[in-house]
Amino acid sequence: MSAPPHRRAVRSTRPAARPRVRIHARVRATRAAAPVPGVAVTERISRSRSTFILAWFMMAAMWALALSVLVAAWLIVRQRRGIVWPALGWLAATLFALVGMRNAAPGNPPIGSLLDYAAFFWAELLVAVGLTMVVVRGARVEGGHKDKG
Repeated sequence: MSAPPHRRAVRSTRPAARPRVRIHARVRATRAAAPVPGVAVTERISRSRSTFILAWFMMAAMWALALSVLVAAWLIVRQRRGIVWPALGWLAATLFALVGMRNAAPGNPPIGSLLDYAAFFWAELLVAVGLTMVVVRGARVEGGHKDKG
């Protein structure tokens, strides 16, 4: 007959910059008749709710920044404004600010995490496309080339 299962909850004590991680372990002894008697451990690791809220907020903010840059770039291109230096500075600053924002994610996740595929890579792509559109159109307008269409 096996021993009754035991439950233990462990909370990590990391520095304040790291999120809290809850580890729930369930330990039970295996049957003595088993080929190799021992202990089976089942673990479940979860992050705190505030960590999830911050990560979702960061993803929403990345999408908001990317879409606002894309709308601004579209307006500049559509109105044939040429090279608008303050706008170019804002677009380029947003491109590099997204990297810093991603590195400030809770727990400093490795490249390829859900945050990257859900928001970061797409936001970088949209900002880079918007910046490129403004530069190409601005160079054509400032250079005196006529557009087709």
